[in-house]
Amino acid sequence: CPGLLVVAGGPHVQQPEDFLHGDGIDLIVLGEGERTFAALLDCEDRSDWTEVPGLAFLDAADKLVKTAPREREKELDLFPSALDVVPLRDAAGKPLYERAAIETTRGCPFKCAFCEWGTGAIGTKMYQFSLERFRSDVERLIDGGIQDVWLCDSNFGALPEDVEKAKILVEVRQRTGMPSTFATSWHKHHNARVQEIVLLMHKHGMLQHYNLALQTLTPLALELSHRKNMRSNQYEPIAKAMSEEGISIATELIWGLPGDNLADFESHLDRLAAIFPNINIFGYTLLPGTEFYERRDEYQIDAIPVAGYGRAKGEYVVGCHIFSRDEGIEGYFLISAHLVLIRGYVIPLTVRLLALRGGLSVSAFLRAALRALAKEFQPDLPDLDLSDRMNVYENRAALYLAMLRGEERSFRTIAGVLEPWLAERGCDEAFVAEASRVLALDRGFCPRVGPGGSVELEFDFAADRAAHHLGRMELPPPECFEAGATSLRIRHPGAVGEVLLDPDGGSWMRGQLA
Repeated sequence: CPGLLVVAGGPHVQQPEDFLHGDGIDLIVLGEGERTFAALLDCEDRSDWTEVPGLAFLDAADKLVKTAPREREKELDLFPSALDVVPLRDAAGKPLYERAAIETTRGCPFKCAFCEWGTGAIGTKMYQFSLERFRSDVERLIDGGIQDVWLCDSNFGALPEDVEKAKILVEVRQRTGMPSTFATSWHKHHNARVQEIVLLMHKHGMLQHYNLALQTLTPLALELSHRKNMRSNQYEPIAKAMSEEGISIATELIWGLPGDNLADFESHLDRLAAIFPNINIFGYTLLPGTEFYERRDEYQIDAIPVAGYGRAKGEYVVGCHIFSRDEGIEGYFLISAHLVLIRGYVIPLTVRLLALRGGLSVSAFLRAALRALAKEFQPDLPDLDLSDRMNVYENRAALYLAMLRGEERSFRTIAGVLEPWLAERGCDEAFVAEASRVLALDRGFCPRVGPGGSVELEFDFAADRAAHHLGRMELPPPECFEAGATSLRIRHPGAVGEVLLDPDGGSWMRGQLA
């Protein structure tokens, strides 16, 4: 489009030399964009661009030009609210949106090598909007029909004012009934202030879960990522204290960071599976503007485009100076297994039982189970290539839906892996039988095809007590598995393949005790 001026901005394009040659981008905004973009609109022609701070472009000789740096704005209230121009209701008064993201601070005090938040367009110094501005925006959002609020800060809880922001949200909810839920990215130190906010939001029913972003526990990976001394690595007492308050706690890991290796990563996952009821695993995506991106040659980073997109979307890291491409791709197969079987709520209780028992690699079992399931359903999925583990990763949603549609086949296949796998690792017959019973319990809660409704299921053990203990991250006592009929009424939302389209939503669409 020769007559179209294409302007790009944001953290991922802060190395303009990577994007101005051949990607169809004419201008890149470096740093904060509000004042730069306004000044750009006032330019008569491109000869005026050189006078606008915070721009990068190619001159007539195809050479890179960077104008003077744009200083960050310290008084964020000087920026007008987007709500001044963005309508929240249609002409009939119906809300246009259910949820909204709101920014209360800019900047991140950390410089994690895999992230651009503290090193890209913004920087490490944190500035914030005033409490008056925050209250005004929240009031306007709720008046506009917004139900759920996401605070898109880098480290909510880092600043003393963050407690007051939480209190504002609670006060607005008490008065209006909204927002229904609240979520954010928490301060990495998870200090007393953070926990005060977490407890406050939980008390008022606004907190869905509390996430500790561990990312990795491998010492070298922590060191190279500049996260070695973060106190969130002392995660066990925090997890225990929050669980005792009845707070759903989660953690997240990144596979593929330079300095990690699959054996250590799996060992850490096995340990965390006995502590956290919810774990999110992400493949490391190499993003422009980050330290690892700049040092990719030094760390011998081997990467492939994300889902076929170009570098502006990032790249999957599948190898580095520490682990081979084969090891890296096997890590992605582990992610696939975790997403399908745990996040998808197919066998979370079975895997939790193995983790709590100890001495068993739940990571190895997950991979073995997924291989068997992929083989079982491959005839139904012509795009699934079992020889290509990244293909399995990309087709995980299709495999997951096929498994749920073929529930009987799925659980028969898993049982065919579970029992010999445990026996080969020296587990006695009693524990194998316990695991098989918990697998039957998992089947009862697994998301279902068809309309929603309740089902009455019979078990030959104290299924309700076993589910209770596993829900509390406790190994069920032996008496839970003594012979005795138990009936459970489980309510299912159904809608697999209609509302539930991928394993990420499995925990939301699982069965619940009625």
